[in-house]
Amino acid sequence: MRWESEGIVLGFNLHNEKSYILEVLTKEHGRHKGLIRGIHSKNLRSVIEPGNEVKALWSGRLESHLGNFTIEPVRSWSSLILNRKDKLTALSSLCSLISLTMAEKQPNDLIYYNSKEMIKKMSSDDDDWIKEYINWELGLLSEIGYGIDLSKCAVTSKKDELVYVSPSSGRAVTLEGAGAYKDRLLKLPNFILSHDHEHDNNDILNGLELTEYFLRKRFFEPNNLNFPQSRNRLKEIFNK
Repeated sequence: MRWESEGIVLGFNLHNEKSYILEVLTKEHGRHKGLIRGIHSKNLRSVIEPGNEVKALWSGRLESHLGNFTIEPVRSWSSLILNRKDKLTALSSLCSLISLTMAEKQPNDLIYYNSKEMIKKMSSDDDDWIKEYINWELGLLSEIGYGIDLSKCAVTSKKDELVYVSPSSGRAVTLEGAGAYKDRLLKLPNFILSHDHEHDNNDILNGLELTEYFLRKRFFEPNNLNFPQSRNRLKEIFNK
């Protein structure tokens, strides 16, 4: 059995002395693993850096088998941001979150497309890339079934002046609706509701803490999974 698909490298782990297990988010076959050899070759090693765009050829006797990957480069996005610790960390976080949350061998066109576009923005001169990244995490939450509702206030039903999110319901709340409980709520940065809204570093931190809370409470902790270290480091970078 053989198939070919475009994909995004998520990472790799040692299998034995001569081979590694490579994980790729493919367009047609979702998150998929396969053995890859020759990884110590300088050319191949640079191709399979997490976040890079590749053409992946998988072959195996049965779909249920681990199989083997042959990889050809399409675009080495990671090489464009080698001097940007923040972007490299965000790229690693993106790949780790996909690897841990997305079901194996289940295609998801929206996550594939959004992830590909997010990586392009990270690799560009777009100063708003971190805002886009936070919105990417919100999209991931929705796709794995744990999206939050920012359409109207959970208390007053108003659609304007939303400034908080309830940690219990995942619904937006206005200042009026929060009342005496505002210190128990998560802050909702304005840029999440309006992309063109101005933001500062505190807004970015509030956005990262918002998505982290729901990723942890609704997915990682119930599934007894460790939260990605790369995602922790990303928040630390913006917390300085």
